[in-house]
Amino acid sequence: MLLALTACQRSDPDSPVSLRKATFKEMLKSREAINGMLTGTKPYKADIVLQEAIKLQEKSVKPWVYFAEFAVNHQSDARQKADAADFHAAANNMEQQSAALKDAAQSGQQDRIRATYKRVEDACIHCHQQFRPG
Repeated sequence: MLLALTACQRSDPDSPVSLRKATFKEMLKSREAINGMLTGTKPYKADIVLQEAIKLQEKSVKPWVYFAEFAVNHQSDARQKADAADFHAAANNMEQQSAALKDAAQSGQQDRIRATYKRVEDACIHCHQQFRPG
């Protein structure tokens, strides 16, 4: 009975959690498209790399507003404020690395694109390790 009730529940598509998940999924699609071309599992097309890098950069600034738990003005103690500051630094790093990837894609230099793509991936991994452990 509980399983049936749980299956019937739907999450609100306009909730902060749903909105940030949707944004991250779009970011992941762009990262996967670029990764496929950089690793050779897909044919390399510089114009597609650039399009996906632009999409990633545009999306990279969007999900953070949906994390109310890290809003600095809602923190009551020093530890919470430190966590919020760390979260905002990680978000800023992701934005910066995504912008650098877009710039690299505009240059068309595959070695530069590979290096900046790795920094984007590292930003994702670091944030997940710190704020989404387990």
